[in-house]
Amino acid sequence: TNMSHRLYNEQWHSTQLGLRDLLEWEMPKQPPKPEKMVHSQKRRTIRLVLDSTIGRLLELKEELVKLAILEYQYYDDFMADMKLVPSDLEIPIPKYFTSENAKVLKEREKLLGTVLAKMGPQGSSDVRNPGGACLC
Repeated sequence: TNMSHRLYNEQWHSTQLGLRDLLEWEMPKQPPKPEKMVHSQKRRTIRLVLDSTIGRLLELKEELVKLAILEYQYYDDFMADMKLVPSDLEIPIPKYFTSENAKVLKEREKLLGTVLAKMGPQGSSDVRNPGGACLC
């Protein structure tokens, strides 16, 4: 029986490695960026899917906040189990969003600057998030 356990463990291990390789091949860590795609139809489809996915993630985040009555969720155990770091959960803001909404974002930044100037110095907290929205 010890030999059969060893054989099954080796088969299990090789199958897991094969599945991991297949998953990495099918789902690369860096997905293609919509603005770098040549085909306009694919770009529109990817953009629609990306917008829908980010919107759904934000809806789920809102539901989690309502259910837990906490602004932040603590994923320490989950991240340790999955061997993730906090930056793995960060959702980068797509470049097309910032470039297409540059005028609106500048107006908001100007308005925020005006409000903060009227309030006076309160501390050195930076309110901008250039990297992305975090689900944490």
